[in-house]
Amino acid sequence: MEREHIRSVDALHHELLKMGSLVEEGLRKALISLSNWDEDLADAVIEEDTHIDAMQKQIEDQCTYLIAATHPTGSELRDIICCIKTVTDLERIGDHARHIARSLTKVAGTHYSAMLPQIRSLGDRVLGMVHDALTALIDRDDERAREVAGRDVSIDETHRALTSETLNIMKARAEGIEAGQRIIMLSRFLERIGDHVTNICEWIVYARTGEHVEFDR
Repeated sequence: MEREHIRSVDALHHELLKMGSLVEEGLRKALISLSNWDEDLADAVIEEDTHIDAMQKQIEDQCTYLIAATHPTGSELRDIICCIKTVTDLERIGDHARHIARSLTKVAGTHYSAMLPQIRSLGDRVLGMVHDALTALIDRDDERAREVAGRDVSIDETHRALTSETLNIMKARAEGIEAGQRIIMLSRFLERIGDHVTNICEWIVYARTGEHVEFDR
């Protein structure tokens, strides 16, 4: 019975990682669509988000079943709680990737498109956080999770700088205000993804150690 229980928790973990891989790939494609002005790729990201939403519900149901059926305790219970919490943040990251993909037509062809390389640079750093947080989840590595969460301060600083720069351009040039607002939103979406990654890192630490931590956001 104990071995069957462990396999069930491991299977749940495997499903969570599959969802995480889809979310990471969705964000990667959303960033590429912005850089290449690729509407087909952006549309693919938007469509895939429906699958991610469905996976969230399935994993939550599996978590509920495991708790009811096996009455886990200790580290196994913490693993399931980590899955319940993490799946919500992964779904939100998927939503933000969808929003990024939808922004393509709002910015392309305007003078604000010159700021897209800065957005892409920020996005690549955030994507690195997503990837490394998932690696920490796979390895059950709370030290790596702490390191990844520590990067969010730099993401916040870059977001504030990009917002300030864009607002200054908007004040100087009246045309294309909507595109300027979209640049700010793109930066905000990426900043929020960093926050969700930080949440995931907190739950990795909890699953491994039983310690509730709150990293700076």
